Amino acid sequence: MGEFDKTNERERVKAAIDRAGVRIHGHFVFANGGHSEVKLEMDKLRDSPAELQEVLALLGKLGKSLNPDVVLGVPSGGQWLADELAQLRMISAPVVALERIPGGEKQDFRFRSELDQMLALRARRLVIFEDVVSTMSSIAGVVRLLDPVMQDIHSVAIWRRGVLLPQFSQGVTPHFLVEEEIPIYEKDQCPVCG
Repeated sequence: MGEFDKTNERERVKAAIDRAGVRIHGHFVFANGGHSEVKLEMDKLRDSPAELQEVLALLGKLGKSLNPDVVLGVPSGGQWLADELAQLRMISAPVVALERIPGGEKQDFRFRSELDQMLALRARRLVIFEDVVSTMSSIAGVVRLLDPVMQDIHSVAIWRRGVLLPQFSQGVTPHFLVEEEIPIYEKDQCPVCG
């Protein structure tokens, strides 16, 4: 595996994210009902080409160091990252396309084509890209489509903002450019609502 200086890379990613205005401060209520004073808007990276290029380069370096046979992305942010990395030739493995199942739960995915499914299931080592990870539930949605007993599955994300839950972490080795929790509160413990 190639060298990846996690401490140096983490600081570079955080600086790029701050320059791009990805970290937003205020009062936010998430879909699961949790409250927070900070929100990560990774879409803002697309509006900051220099910062996006820097983050993609580091994300691609980490993903490439894992030597994948096939790359996947969690729809839609992770899929966009995987596609961008391939287009910029920062990763050389084929990208398998996934999509959300219409009317399904947030983590219900399927392969876009039979060829995508065949490529993924025949691969020995896979890397799943995601932008932000809270609990690993979105990664688990992709892992369900694979064979963790027979395949070596890794996930690569820009930021881990929450506590990884064991039920979502089975069958995959996670890697993050930044691991910094962003506190999420119940409504009655929220410092803003207080």
